[in-house]
Amino acid sequence: MIANAGPDFPAPSPSSPIPRNVRPRIVFVINSIGSGGAERALDTILRTGSDHLAHYEAHLVLLDAEPEMRGMPALNGRHCLDAGGRLTASVVRLRRLLHRLQPDVVVGFLPRANLAVALSGGPWRRILCERMHMRSHLAGRYRGWRLAAINRLMRAAYARATLVLGVSQGVSDDLIATFGAPVDRVFTINNPYDLDLIVSEAAKSPPITLPSAFLVAVGRLVAAKGFADLIDAYALADPALPLLILGQGPERAALTARIQAAGLSARILMPGFLDDPWTVVGRSQALISASYNEGFPNAIAEAMVLGRPVLTTDCPSGPAELLGADAGAAGTVMEAPAGLVVPLGDIAALARGIAMLDDPALRTRLGRAGMIRMRDFRAERIAEQYWQVFDQTARR
Repeated sequence: MIANAGPDFPAPSPSSPIPRNVRPRIVFVINSIGSGGAERALDTILRTGSDHLAHYEAHLVLLDAEPEMRGMPALNGRHCLDAGGRLTASVVRLRRLLHRLQPDVVVGFLPRANLAVALSGGPWRRILCERMHMRSHLAGRYRGWRLAAINRLMRAAYARATLVLGVSQGVSDDLIATFGAPVDRVFTINNPYDLDLIVSEAAKSPPITLPSAFLVAVGRLVAAKGFADLIDAYALADPALPLLILGQGPERAALTARIQAAGLSARILMPGFLDDPWTVVGRSQALISASYNEGFPNAIAEAMVLGRPVLTTDCPSGPAELLGADAGAAGTVMEAPAGLVVPLGDIAALARGIAMLDDPALRTRLGRAGMIRMRDFRAERIAEQYWQVFDQTARR
Protein backbone atom coordinates (compact mmCIF):
# COMPACT_ATOMS: atom_id res chain seq x y z
CA MET A 1 0.00 0.00 0.00
CA ILE A 2 1.34 3.42 -0.92
CA ALA A 3 0.35 6.31 1.36
CA ASN A 4 -3.22 6.07 2.69
CA ALA A 5 -6.15 4.78 0.70
CA GLY A 6 -8.66 7.50 -0.05
CA PRO A 7 -12.20 7.61 -1.38
CA ASP A 8 -13.26 8.09 -4.96
CA PHE A 9 -14.58 11.63 -5.37
CA PRO A 10 -17.31 12.49 -7.90
CA ALA A 11 -17.04 15.30 -10.43
CA PRO A 12 -16.53 18.37 -8.22
CA SER A 13 -18.77 21.37 -7.86
CA PRO A 14 -17.69 24.74 -6.44
CA SER A 15 -17.51 24.45 -2.65
CA SER A 16 -15.23 25.09 0.26
CA PRO A 17 -11.58 23.98 0.09
CA ILE A 18 -10.76 20.36 0.86
CA PRO A 19 -9.00 20.18 4.27
CA ARG A 20 -5.32 19.30 4.13
CA ASN A 21 -2.57 18.14 6.44
CA VAL A 22 0.97 19.45 6.79
CA ARG A 23 2.43 17.38 3.95
CA PRO A 24 2.84 18.95 0.50
CA ARG A 25 -0.13 18.17 -1.74
CA ILE A 26 0.68 16.67 -5.16
CA VAL A 27 -1.95 15.92 -7.81
CA PHE A 28 -1.45 13.59 -10.78
CA VAL A 29 -3.78 14.17 -13.76
CA ILE A 30 -4.35 11.70 -16.60
CA ASN A 31 -7.16 11.14 -19.09
CA SER A 32 -8.13 7.70 -17.76
CA ILE A 33 -6.56 4.43 -16.69
CA GLY A 34 -6.34 2.73 -20.05
CA SER A 35 -3.84 0.21 -21.35
CA GLY A 36 -1.39 2.71 -22.85
CA GLY A 37 2.20 3.54 -22.08
CA ALA A 38 1.45 6.74 -20.14
CA GLU A 39 -0.77 4.87 -17.68
CA ARG A 40 1.87 2.17 -17.28
CA ALA A 41 4.60 4.76 -16.71
CA LEU A 42 2.57 6.62 -14.07
CA ASP A 43 1.77 3.35 -12.31
CA THR A 44 5.47 2.43 -12.24
CA ILE A 45 6.52 5.89 -11.02
CA LEU A 46 4.01 5.78 -8.16
CA ARG A 47 4.78 2.21 -7.09
CA THR A 48 8.55 2.51 -7.37
CA GLY A 49 8.63 5.90 -5.63
CA SER A 50 6.70 4.84 -2.53
CA ASP A 51 9.39 6.21 -0.18
CA HIS A 52 9.05 9.65 -1.77
CA LEU A 53 5.27 9.41 -2.03
CA ALA A 54 4.93 8.84 1.71
CA HIS A 55 6.02 12.47 2.26
CA TYR A 56 3.07 13.85 0.23
CA GLU A 57 -0.66 14.03 0.37
CA ALA A 58 -1.21 12.59 -3.11
CA HIS A 59 -4.29 12.68 -5.32
CA LEU A 60 -5.07 11.03 -8.65
CA VAL A 61 -7.42 12.81 -11.07
CA LEU A 62 -9.04 10.99 -14.01
CA LEU A 63 -10.53 13.33 -16.60
CA ASP A 64 -12.88 10.69 -18.04
CA ALA A 65 -15.08 7.93 -16.60
CA GLU A 66 -13.73 5.00 -18.62
CA PRO A 67 -13.22 1.30 -17.83
CA GLU A 68 -9.99 0.91 -15.88
CA MET A 69 -7.46 -1.40 -17.52
CA ARG A 70 -4.97 -1.64 -14.64
CA GLY A 71 -4.83 -1.29 -10.88
CA MET A 72 -3.18 1.89 -9.66
CA PRO A 73 -1.67 2.47 -6.20
CA ALA A 74 -4.05 3.76 -3.55
CA LEU A 75 -3.46 7.45 -2.83
CA ASN A 76 -5.03 9.92 -0.41
CA GLY A 77 -7.67 11.01 -2.89
CA ARG A 78 -9.06 9.83 -6.20
CA HIS A 79 -11.27 12.06 -8.35
CA CYS A 80 -13.15 11.29 -11.56
CA LEU A 81 -14.24 14.38 -13.51
CA ASP A 82 -16.29 12.54 -16.18
CA ALA A 83 -15.35 15.05 -18.89
CA GLY A 84 -16.29 12.67 -21.69
CA GLY A 85 -13.15 13.30 -23.72
CA ARG A 86 -13.93 17.01 -24.08
CA LEU A 87 -11.19 19.57 -23.58
CA THR A 88 -13.45 22.39 -22.34
CA ALA A 89 -15.11 20.18 -19.75
CA SER A 90 -11.70 18.87 -18.69
CA VAL A 91 -10.36 22.39 -18.13
CA VAL A 92 -13.45 23.69 -16.29
CA ARG A 93 -13.88 20.69 -13.99
CA LEU A 94 -10.18 20.38 -13.22
CA ARG A 95 -10.01 24.09 -12.40
CA ARG A 96 -12.86 23.71 -9.90
CA LEU A 97 -11.24 20.71 -8.26
CA LEU A 98 -7.78 22.27 -8.03
CA HIS A 99 -9.18 25.44 -6.49
CA ARG A 100 -10.68 23.20 -3.80
CA LEU A 101 -7.51 21.16 -3.35
CA GLN A 102 -5.06 24.09 -3.50
CA PRO A 103 -2.17 21.76 -4.40
CA ASP A 104 1.52 22.55 -4.26
CA VAL A 105 2.34 20.62 -7.46
CA VAL A 106 0.16 19.31 -10.32
CA VAL A 107 1.60 16.74 -12.73
CA GLY A 108 -0.07 16.09 -16.10
CA PHE A 109 0.29 13.03 -18.32
CA LEU A 110 -0.88 13.07 -21.98
CA PRO A 111 -1.74 16.13 -24.11
CA ARG A 112 -5.32 16.83 -22.98
CA ALA A 113 -4.41 16.38 -19.33
CA ASN A 114 -1.46 18.72 -19.83
CA LEU A 115 -3.66 21.33 -21.47
CA ALA A 116 -6.15 21.11 -18.62
CA VAL A 117 -3.38 21.44 -16.05
CA ALA A 118 -1.80 24.41 -17.84
CA LEU A 119 -5.10 26.25 -18.27
CA SER A 120 -6.40 25.60 -14.74
CA GLY A 121 -5.27 28.93 -13.28
CA GLY A 122 -4.08 29.20 -9.69
CA PRO A 123 -0.62 29.59 -8.13
CA TRP A 124 0.39 25.91 -8.04
CA ARG A 125 3.45 24.60 -9.85
CA ARG A 126 2.76 22.66 -13.05
CA ILE A 127 4.80 19.77 -14.47
CA LEU A 128 3.71 18.63 -17.94
CA CYS A 129 4.90 15.15 -18.99
CA GLU A 130 4.79 14.61 -22.74
CA ARG A 131 4.85 10.97 -23.82
CA MET A 132 4.83 11.40 -27.60
CA HIS A 133 6.38 13.41 -30.42
CA MET A 134 3.80 16.21 -30.46
CA ARG A 135 4.38 17.68 -33.92
CA SER A 136 3.86 14.38 -35.75
CA HIS A 137 1.16 13.25 -33.31
CA LEU A 138 -0.99 16.35 -33.85
CA ALA A 139 -0.34 16.42 -37.61
CA GLY A 140 -1.70 12.88 -37.79
CA ARG A 141 -4.93 13.86 -36.01
CA TYR A 142 -5.76 17.38 -37.20
CA ARG A 143 -5.72 19.45 -40.39
CA GLY A 144 -6.08 23.11 -41.37
CA TRP A 145 -7.40 25.55 -38.80
CA ARG A 146 -7.93 22.82 -36.20
CA LEU A 147 -4.25 21.92 -36.33
CA ALA A 148 -3.27 25.59 -36.10
CA ALA A 149 -5.59 26.11 -33.12
CA ILE A 150 -4.35 23.10 -31.16
CA ASN A 151 -0.75 24.07 -31.88
CA ARG A 152 -1.42 27.52 -30.40
CA LEU A 153 -2.99 25.94 -27.34
CA MET A 154 0.00 23.68 -26.82
CA ARG A 155 2.38 26.63 -27.14
CA ALA A 156 0.38 28.46 -24.47
CA ALA A 157 0.43 25.39 -22.23
CA TYR A 158 4.19 24.94 -22.34
CA ALA A 159 4.73 28.66 -21.72
CA ARG A 160 2.70 28.36 -18.48
CA ALA A 161 4.45 25.22 -17.23
CA THR A 162 6.90 25.24 -14.37
CA LEU A 163 8.66 22.31 -16.05
CA VAL A 164 8.08 20.17 -19.16
CA LEU A 165 9.38 16.59 -19.17
CA GLY A 166 9.88 14.93 -22.56
CA VAL A 167 10.03 11.15 -22.60
CA SER A 168 12.87 11.14 -25.14
CA GLN A 169 15.41 13.68 -26.33
CA GLY A 170 13.62 13.86 -29.66
CA VAL A 171 10.35 14.69 -27.90
CA SER A 172 12.06 17.42 -25.85
CA ASP A 173 13.78 18.92 -28.91
CA ASP A 174 10.44 19.02 -30.75
CA LEU A 175 8.70 20.78 -27.85
CA ILE A 176 11.35 23.51 -27.94
CA ALA A 177 11.65 23.87 -31.72
CA THR A 178 8.00 23.50 -32.73
CA PHE A 179 6.06 24.78 -29.72
CA GLY A 180 8.43 27.28 -28.19
CA ALA A 181 8.74 25.52 -24.85
CA PRO A 182 11.31 27.48 -22.81
CA VAL A 183 14.61 25.66 -23.18
CA ASP A 184 15.54 26.15 -19.52
CA ARG A 185 12.31 24.43 -18.40
CA VAL A 186 12.46 21.34 -20.63
CA PHE A 187 14.13 18.16 -19.42
CA THR A 188 14.25 14.59 -20.71
CA ILE A 189 13.34 11.63 -18.51
CA ASN A 190 12.69 8.31 -20.22
CA ASN A 191 10.07 5.69 -19.38
CA PRO A 192 10.78 3.42 -16.39
CA TYR A 193 10.63 -0.37 -16.78
CA ASP A 194 10.28 -2.99 -14.07
CA LEU A 195 12.60 -5.52 -15.69
CA ASP A 196 11.93 -8.36 -13.24
CA LEU A 197 8.15 -7.91 -13.49
CA ILE A 198 8.19 -8.00 -17.28
CA VAL A 199 10.28 -11.18 -17.30
CA SER A 200 8.12 -12.91 -14.68
CA GLU A 201 4.85 -11.96 -16.39
CA ALA A 202 6.17 -13.15 -19.75
CA ALA A 203 6.89 -16.58 -18.24
CA LYS A 204 3.17 -17.19 -17.63
CA SER A 205 1.13 -19.29 -20.04
CA PRO A 206 -0.09 -17.27 -23.04
CA PRO A 207 -3.88 -16.80 -23.32
CA ILE A 208 -3.93 -17.91 -26.98
CA THR A 209 -2.54 -20.81 -28.96
CA LEU A 210 0.71 -19.79 -30.63
CA PRO A 211 2.62 -21.05 -33.67
CA SER A 212 5.88 -22.84 -32.87
CA ALA A 213 7.83 -19.84 -34.17
CA PHE A 214 6.57 -16.42 -35.25
CA LEU A 215 7.16 -12.68 -35.60
CA VAL A 216 5.02 -10.23 -33.61
CA ALA A 217 3.81 -6.62 -33.79
CA VAL A 218 1.93 -4.83 -31.01
CA GLY A 219 -0.17 -1.67 -30.98
CA ARG A 220 -3.53 -0.02 -31.38
CA LEU A 221 -4.91 -0.64 -34.85
CA VAL A 222 -4.72 2.93 -36.10
CA ALA A 223 -3.07 4.42 -39.18
CA ALA A 224 -0.24 5.97 -37.16
CA LYS A 225 1.06 2.53 -36.17
CA GLY A 226 1.86 1.67 -39.79
CA PHE A 227 0.30 -1.80 -39.86
CA ALA A 228 -0.71 -1.36 -43.51
CA ASP A 229 2.97 -0.82 -44.38
CA LEU A 230 3.90 -3.85 -42.29
CA ILE A 231 1.45 -6.08 -44.14
CA ASP A 232 2.75 -4.88 -47.53
CA ALA A 233 6.37 -5.37 -46.46
CA TYR A 234 5.63 -8.84 -45.10
CA ALA A 235 4.04 -9.82 -48.40
CA LEU A 236 7.11 -8.52 -50.27
CA ALA A 237 9.59 -10.28 -47.97
CA ASP A 238 7.71 -13.60 -47.93
CA PRO A 239 9.50 -14.78 -44.75
CA ALA A 240 9.48 -18.27 -43.31
CA LEU A 241 7.85 -17.14 -40.04
CA PRO A 242 4.17 -16.19 -39.62
CA LEU A 243 3.25 -12.78 -38.16
CA LEU A 244 0.97 -12.07 -35.20
CA ILE A 245 -0.45 -8.53 -34.88
CA LEU A 246 -1.69 -7.91 -31.33
CA GLY A 247 -4.13 -5.07 -30.77
CA GLN A 248 -7.57 -3.68 -31.42
CA GLY A 249 -8.75 -0.46 -33.02
CA PRO A 250 -10.71 1.26 -35.79
CA GLU A 251 -8.43 0.03 -38.60
CA ARG A 252 -9.09 -3.65 -37.92
CA ALA A 253 -11.58 -4.20 -40.77
CA ALA A 254 -9.37 -2.43 -43.30
CA LEU A 255 -6.28 -4.35 -42.21
CA THR A 256 -8.16 -7.66 -42.35
CA ALA A 257 -9.26 -6.87 -45.90
CA ARG A 258 -5.67 -5.99 -46.82
CA ILE A 259 -4.42 -9.31 -45.47
CA GLN A 260 -7.10 -11.22 -47.36
CA ALA A 261 -6.38 -9.38 -50.60
CA ALA A 262 -2.71 -10.35 -50.29
CA GLY A 263 -3.65 -14.00 -49.76
CA LEU A 264 -2.00 -13.99 -46.32
CA SER A 265 -4.91 -14.93 -44.04
CA ALA A 266 -3.13 -18.12 -42.96
CA ARG A 267 0.18 -16.36 -42.26
CA ILE A 268 -0.77 -13.00 -40.70
CA LEU A 269 -2.94 -13.55 -37.63
CA MET A 270 -4.78 -10.87 -35.65
CA PRO A 271 -5.88 -12.33 -32.29
CA GLY A 272 -6.94 -8.93 -30.93
CA PHE A 273 -6.09 -7.07 -27.74
CA LEU A 274 -4.39 -8.98 -24.93
CA ASP A 275 -4.21 -7.73 -21.34
CA ASP A 276 -0.69 -9.12 -21.09
CA PRO A 277 1.06 -9.21 -24.47
CA TRP A 278 4.39 -10.08 -22.80
CA THR A 279 3.46 -13.79 -22.75
CA VAL A 280 3.30 -13.67 -26.56
CA VAL A 281 6.14 -11.22 -27.23
CA GLY A 282 8.47 -13.23 -25.00
CA ARG A 283 7.88 -16.35 -27.13
CA SER A 284 8.33 -14.61 -30.48
CA GLN A 285 11.44 -14.67 -32.66
CA ALA A 286 11.37 -10.87 -33.14
CA LEU A 287 9.20 -7.78 -32.76
CA ILE A 288 8.53 -5.44 -35.70
CA SER A 289 7.32 -1.83 -35.48
CA ALA A 290 6.32 0.14 -38.59
CA SER A 291 5.00 3.09 -36.57
CA TYR A 292 4.89 6.68 -37.88
CA ASN A 293 4.90 8.30 -34.44
CA GLU A 294 6.32 7.26 -31.07
CA GLY A 295 7.55 9.00 -27.97
CA PHE A 296 9.47 6.27 -26.19
CA PRO A 297 8.02 3.02 -27.55
CA ASN A 298 6.96 0.62 -24.82
CA ALA A 299 6.37 -2.34 -27.13
CA ILE A 300 9.93 -2.11 -28.45
CA ALA A 301 11.46 -1.56 -25.01
CA GLU A 302 9.60 -4.46 -23.42
CA ALA A 303 10.57 -6.80 -26.27
CA MET A 304 14.20 -5.82 -25.64
CA VAL A 305 13.80 -6.59 -21.92
CA LEU A 306 12.71 -10.09 -22.96
CA GLY A 307 15.71 -10.55 -25.26
CA ARG A 308 13.66 -10.30 -28.45
CA PRO A 309 15.39 -8.64 -31.44
CA VAL A 310 13.65 -5.57 -32.85
CA LEU A 311 13.11 -4.19 -36.34
CA THR A 312 11.69 -0.66 -36.36
CA THR A 313 11.06 2.35 -38.56
CA ASP A 314 13.01 5.50 -37.75
CA CYS A 315 9.91 7.47 -36.79
CA PRO A 316 9.91 10.54 -34.57
CA SER A 317 11.32 10.17 -32.08
CA GLY A 318 12.06 7.30 -29.72
CA PRO A 319 12.92 4.07 -31.60
CA ALA A 320 16.29 5.00 -33.07
CA GLU A 321 17.21 6.79 -29.84
CA LEU A 322 16.45 3.60 -27.93
CA LEU A 323 18.26 1.26 -30.35
CA GLY A 324 21.29 3.52 -30.75
CA ALA A 325 21.34 4.64 -34.42
CA ASP A 326 19.29 6.46 -37.05
CA ALA A 327 18.21 4.88 -40.33
CA GLY A 328 20.48 4.81 -43.36
CA ALA A 329 19.71 5.60 -46.99
CA ALA A 330 16.41 4.73 -48.66
CA GLY A 331 15.96 1.02 -49.16
CA THR A 332 18.64 0.05 -46.64
CA VAL A 333 18.55 -1.61 -43.23
CA MET A 334 20.79 -0.15 -40.53
CA GLU A 335 22.05 -2.58 -37.89
CA ALA A 336 22.07 -0.38 -34.80
CA PRO A 337 23.78 -1.49 -31.58
CA ALA A 338 20.49 -2.90 -30.24
CA GLY A 339 18.29 -3.56 -33.28
CA LEU A 340 17.50 -2.99 -36.94
CA VAL A 341 16.34 0.46 -38.13
CA VAL A 342 14.80 1.35 -41.51
CA PRO A 343 13.62 4.67 -42.98
CA LEU A 344 10.09 5.74 -42.14
CA GLY A 345 7.50 4.60 -44.67
CA ASP A 346 10.10 2.64 -46.68
CA ILE A 347 8.32 -0.63 -47.46
CA ALA A 348 11.23 -2.05 -49.46
CA ALA A 349 13.65 -1.51 -46.56
CA LEU A 350 11.13 -2.90 -44.09
CA ALA A 351 10.80 -6.01 -46.26
CA ARG A 352 14.59 -6.43 -46.32
CA GLY A 353 14.64 -6.17 -42.55
CA ILE A 354 11.94 -8.82 -42.21
CA ALA A 355 13.92 -11.15 -44.47
CA MET A 356 17.05 -10.58 -42.35
CA LEU A 357 15.16 -11.78 -39.27
CA ASP A 358 15.20 -15.30 -40.74
CA ASP A 359 18.85 -15.43 -39.55
CA PRO A 360 19.00 -17.05 -36.05
CA ALA A 361 22.51 -15.75 -35.35
CA LEU A 362 21.42 -12.15 -36.04
CA ARG A 363 18.37 -12.58 -33.82
CA THR A 364 20.50 -13.92 -30.98
CA ARG A 365 23.06 -11.10 -31.26
CA LEU A 366 20.46 -8.33 -31.32
CA GLY A 367 18.39 -9.92 -28.55
CA ARG A 368 21.35 -9.98 -26.18
CA ALA A 369 22.31 -6.40 -27.03
CA GLY A 370 18.74 -5.25 -26.37
CA MET A 371 18.65 -6.85 -22.93
CA ILE A 372 21.87 -5.09 -21.96
CA ARG A 373 20.59 -1.75 -23.30
CA MET A 374 17.39 -1.94 -21.23
CA ARG A 375 19.33 -1.99 -17.96
CA ASP A 376 19.69 1.77 -18.48
CA PHE A 377 15.92 2.15 -18.06
CA ARG A 378 15.24 0.03 -14.98
CA ALA A 379 12.36 1.37 -12.91
CA GLU A 380 14.35 2.24 -9.78
CA ARG A 381 16.77 4.46 -11.68
CA ILE A 382 14.22 6.28 -13.87
CA ALA A 383 11.51 6.69 -11.21
CA GLU A 384 14.11 8.29 -8.93
CA GLN A 385 14.74 10.91 -11.62
CA TYR A 386 11.03 11.75 -11.73
CA TRP A 387 10.78 12.00 -7.95
CA GLN A 388 13.81 14.23 -7.73
CA VAL A 389 12.03 16.63 -10.07
CA PHE A 390 8.75 16.40 -8.09
CA ASP A 391 10.57 16.95 -4.77
CA GLN A 392 12.58 19.91 -6.03
CA THR A 393 9.45 21.50 -7.52
CA ALA A 394 7.45 21.01 -4.30
CA ARG A 395 10.19 22.73 -2.27
CA ARG A 396 10.15 25.86 -4.41
